[in-house]
This record gives sequence, C-alpha cells and structure tokens, in this order.
Amino acid sequence: MIKNAFIRGLNSFMYSIGITLTILCICFMGSNHIPLLPEFASRFDNTIEAFTVQLILIGLSSASLGAGSVVMEMERLSLLTQSIIYFIITAFVWGLVGCYCWGLHKYPLTMLGVGCSYIISYTISWIIQYRICKKSVDEINRKINELQMEGA
Repeated sequence: MIKNAFIRGLNSFMYSIGITLTILCICFMGSNHIPLLPEFASRFDNTIEAFTVQLILIGLSSASLGAGSVVMEMERLSLLTQSIIYFIITAFVWGLVGCYCWGLHKYPLTMLGVGCSYIISYTISWIIQYRICKKSVDEINRKINELQMEGA
C-alpha cells in the first residue's frame, strides 16, 4: 500500500507540474508575465524562484490527492468513511498550500478559486472511486448469479 501511495503521489506530482507549466505558457503568451501574487513573489529574490516554489507546492497538493487515494482502497472501511478521511487529508494539504501561495486568508476571490479547484478535484476522484466500487459490486453480483444458475 505504501508503494502504491508513493507511485500515485509521484505521478500526480508530475502531471500537475506538466499541466501547470502548460497553463503558464498560455498565460505568458497572453499577458507576457508569470501569474504570481505580488505578495507571494516578494518573499523571493526573483520571479523564477517564486514560481518554482509555487510549482513545487502545487505538485505537493496534487501528490497528496494521488497518494491519499489509497485510502479509497481500504475495503474494511465504508465508502462514506473512506471519502471523509480522504477529504480531510487533502483539504488539509490544499489549505496549507493555498494560504502560503495564494493568501487564502487575505483574498476572498483567491479562496473561492482554490476552493472550487479543490472541490472539483475531489469530486472527480470520488466519482472515479464510486464507479470502481459500483463495477466491483456488479461483477460480484454477476458471479453470484452465475453460481446460482450452475447450482440450479
């Protein structure tokens, strides 16, 4: 399980960095500047350093989503319990990163944007897991029906 969490976390980290860099290129072509809050950027010596730290923190947020998804495979827990644990783990990480990078506690619009981003990411993950669970239950029911037909 730890190996699986590590692999998922690493994959999520890399994907989020790739997606963020793609979005950066699009934003940069449109506005000719790197999208950073001035207050966050002022903590660093230069814009590249600030963006690199932001990129790493975004990657860590995504890694927590990926690695935390192993909770959803703990069969001894109900889907509701799994969902609550996963939500708490990932919301904690997103909250810390959001406060540091985007000043969630100071900028209401930023809080709204990061909150929406988190909820969308969480919802996508939950829907995927729900479908996997539903598929497993359907397969089990199909096997039970087949065994009942053979026994009859």
